[in-house]
Amino acid sequence: MNGAGSVNNWIVLLVVLPMATAIATIVLRGRLSMQRWIGCGAFAITALFAAVWTAQASRTGPIISQMGEWPAPFGITIAIDVLSGMLIAGASVTALGCLLFAIGTKEESDRRGWLHPLTHLLMMGVNFSFITGDLFNLFVAFEIMLMASYALLVTGGSRRQYSQAYKYVMLNLIGSTLFVIGAGLVYGMMGTLNFADLARIVAASGEGGPPLPAAFPAVATLLLFVFALKAAAFPLWFWLPDTYHTCPVSIGALFAGLLTKVGVYSTARTMPMIFAAEPVRDGGPVVTLLLVGAGASMLVAALGALAIREMRRALALLMISSIGVMMLGVAVMSDDSLGASAYYMTQSMLFVAAGFLCCGIVERIAGTDDMSLLGGMHRRAPWLGGAFFLVMMALVGLPPMAGFFGKAVILREGLAQGAGSGAFAASVLGLAAGAVTLLAAGRIWARVFWSTP
Repeated sequence: MNGAGSVNNWIVLLVVLPMATAIATIVLRGRLSMQRWIGCGAFAITALFAAVWTAQASRTGPIISQMGEWPAPFGITIAIDVLSGMLIAGASVTALGCLLFAIGTKEESDRRGWLHPLTHLLMMGVNFSFITGDLFNLFVAFEIMLMASYALLVTGGSRRQYSQAYKYVMLNLIGSTLFVIGAGLVYGMMGTLNFADLARIVAASGEGGPPLPAAFPAVATLLLFVFALKAAAFPLWFWLPDTYHTCPVSIGALFAGLLTKVGVYSTARTMPMIFAAEPVRDGGPVVTLLLVGAGASMLVAALGALAIREMRRALALLMISSIGVMMLGVAVMSDDSLGASAYYMTQSMLFVAAGFLCCGIVERIAGTDDMSLLGGMHRRAPWLGGAFFLVMMALVGLPPMAGFFGKAVILREGLAQGAGSGAFAASVLGLAAGAVTLLAAGRIWARVFWSTP
């Protein structure tokens, strides 16, 4: 980005608008038509604001606002740059698509009027995660997002949902506890939680300034564990395939499109410039753990997708494989790899959610997503077969789909590190995982759409 940035207090609307919409839809509970118009309009306006401010940030640098006019690092800082703006715009479009699916399939009428307010509270947490400028408010944003997701996860009220929700809640409570402990340790060691201030202190230590505390790499590893748990990266991904397929389709698509990306974003925002920056990198295990987790996520999840019978669970594993690609872009830590990871993350939001929604249509037509009981769907819904084929191409990363360009740059940057480096090895695993992902995606499409019923 160019320039030193600009000040615009209106960017707080990206958090205030979903919060106000949630309150309004609670007041209007029972009036579905009004909830629908207000909710869809709020998502469209948020996407428009995010797109406009992203374009501005690409020209002038980050757009910043200090809450209450308290100067950084003492006050609450929110900021939009190209990365966060792209993600908010993509998240808003994804949420709008999921909400329209819920409306079109009458799912939201089955949620007794709570789908709309909870969805907007979830988006409030997601948007706040993307624009907050300090570690503590990132924790606050996580909690807002998670509390809404806990309620959405059990809206169907089935025994299967409750059993998986218990596991999801327990794991996230552990993650939240470790997060607040890690943030407290960072503040105790560094005296600040502001991202820019932390980056300044870390950079100064590498230029002859005061050395970093000896425990700093350990705290960085603790925070990496928290973010990897939220991102569902290897080996902390085991909860996701058993959870998302129990939700109503629109909610599962929303979770799959957005929640894991918040974990990847948090890693990309904090690790390269703070917790795995040059002064920390040689003395800490963060980059090594990132590379191992990225390589294993790409390959192991793709292999798992070959053995799954249910469409949504197989898609969840392919999504985890794509998380590995994003984490590899973060681990390589070049300018091009980080930019490609942001681009790949944004398009993944849209296509992963679209894949889950396609699965929902298959379930409505055939009554199941068990691939052993499906087949011949291309005759019953040829348009759906074409749409799902495009989604599969995007998830695999085949040209000319958007995912190809981001994935190609990430792998190129990893291979450019040279043989013998961890990034090179992880990129080779990524190439192998790409072949397995293509096989898994082809198997899903052929079993559902092409094979004999």
